[in-house]
Amino acid sequence: MLKGIYIFLIIVSCSAVSFGQTKETHVWKVLNLNSGEKVWYDASALDTIKGDRFDIWILEVHRPPKTFEGIEGEVFRSKTLFGINLTTVKYGILKIRYYNIMNKEIYSYDYDNPPPDESIKYTYPVTENSFIHLLIRELYGNEVESNN
Repeated sequence: MLKGIYIFLIIVSCSAVSFGQTKETHVWKVLNLNSGEKVWYDASALDTIKGDRFDIWILEVHRPPKTFEGIEGEVFRSKTLFGINLTTVKYGILKIRYYNIMNKEIYSYDYDNPPPDESIKYTYPVTENSFIHLLIRELYGNEVESNN
């Protein structure tokens, strides 16, 4: 009987660990925009950035809340996963999550399922003083400026 309980606890523990790995954990760091607004980026992703391409989550708080056709309720927060290519100086949207006032996800979409071809993954140009440009400058500092 005791052995059965012990095996049950091991199975439950292993299941909790494997299910826990699917939950996203973020370390948000503020990025002040030129407009006075703030967005947050996931600083935990910085450890995995290698080379000229990387993905990073951006969190926005919407005041006043936004409404979108096809989404029930008001959107108070949105979380977007961007793919950024520093060689082409372009980015793309990979995932989007919308949240209500209670911080409950009310809509999500994965643009990268199935993964897009590299030629269309990074479709938008990074324009000067856009929040993506400011993010790149925040992450790479004067390195970016000296490469231009």
